[in-house]
Amino acid sequence: MQRWPKLTAAQQEALRSGKTVEQPLSFRRYGRRYVGGVSYLLIRAEPRRVFELLNNLPTLTKVLPRTRRTTVIDRQENRVRVELEQGNSVVSTTYTVFFALEPPDGALESHTVRFWLDPSRPHSLDDVWGFFRATRFDSEHSLVAVGAAVDLGQGVLQMLFEGRIQRSILRLPHRIRDSLNEGGAKPRVATQAPEDVVLGNQPPTR
Repeated sequence: MQRWPKLTAAQQEALRSGKTVEQPLSFRRYGRRYVGGVSYLLIRAEPRRVFELLNNLPTLTKVLPRTRRTTVIDRQENRVRVELEQGNSVVSTTYTVFFALEPPDGALESHTVRFWLDPSRPHSLDDVWGFFRATRFDSEHSLVAVGAAVDLGQGVLQMLFEGRIQRSILRLPHRIRDSLNEGGAKPRVATQAPEDVVLGNQPPTR
């Protein structure tokens, strides 16, 4: 069952040995400057457990770096808008993103959550978009891939934090793994507050 994205033999071997494969990116698109990248990691968990981690606000908040607050704005079918506040005591940024769940791939039990900026709401960064994906690799592991691109705009944020934000993006699979190891993504019970569920209790099927 072991299927890889477009990775070299050396990258595949690195993943098998427990290392992260990181592909940092910096590019221009429609006149905007983006930084970010894609990173991969084999995690001892089923794809469904990874989905459950991302589908729960308390654990999603732990996965996303320096997240101080998450607020669900509204939901519609497999899509939800969430306002995020990220940062520290010195500087913080607030923006709203759409999270959308793609139908899982039945053959590989692949779950993909895509996200992108809602420009209609106040935002202190110019653009952000990306994805989380977990695909069954073997009987014990999922291949987790995270990709994101951020346009911080012109100014202090770009000058001071561009490199730090890129590193945070590339470390996201590690944060997913660590949250799972800490006991995240436990089966939800009927008494769980509905506002804690991001994308619904069940991923849609084809």
